[in-house]
Amino acid sequence: MKPHPETFPWFMGTWIILGIASFCFFFLGKDVKRKRKWMPVAAIGTGILFMGFVVAITGQPKVVLFMAPFVALISFINIRNTRFCGSCGRTIYNHMWFSRISFCAKCGAKLDEAT
Repeated sequence: MKPHPETFPWFMGTWIILGIASFCFFFLGKDVKRKRKWMPVAAIGTGILFMGFVVAITGQPKVVLFMAPFVALISFINIRNTRFCGSCGRTIYNHMWFSRISFCAKCGAKLDEAT
């Protein structure tokens, strides 16, 4: 497969648009049920999209064998560490990998285990 470095501007543009859209949806939106439903889809989908762009830019399909475990780990950590407050709708990302957040930082409500 031939490398396509001209794909890089599309990669950057897609990532900027995806970043703005996900910020608006997950951090400005208040619908907790919808956030819980779409968080795993968004995390896994962006990982797959990222690997696709890397393959297109480098022209090396075998790079997926190296990248896939790391992308899967990052997606898992993002899904595991992101919680949503059922009271105020806030998206909470836990930067402490080895402990769970139990209360919302904004309103103080107890977070459900399902979030």
